[in-house]
Amino acid sequence: MSLAQTAQHTSTATVPNVKAQAPVPQECLTCRIIGTAALGGVGIYALKMSRAKAPGSIAGKRIVAGLGICFLAASALRWSK
Repeated sequence: MSLAQTAQHTSTATVPNVKAQAPVPQECLTCRIIGTAALGGVGIYALKMSRAKAPGSIAGKRIVAGLGICFLAASALRWSK
């Protein structure tokens, strides 16, 4: 057997199945609770900072309020899997 045939034989024999996908790891319950609390807390804080008596421009408050709603929605969507 020549050197080229040996290299071809070993390269095709050791190639793993690349198309097989690894399973997606599941989050533990503690991770979900902490993540939900963190996203919810940031969302509530952002909504609190967008209230009428808080300092800042009206446009800035609206942006912060939108971000707060997004964070609250993200905390709720963590449980929809």
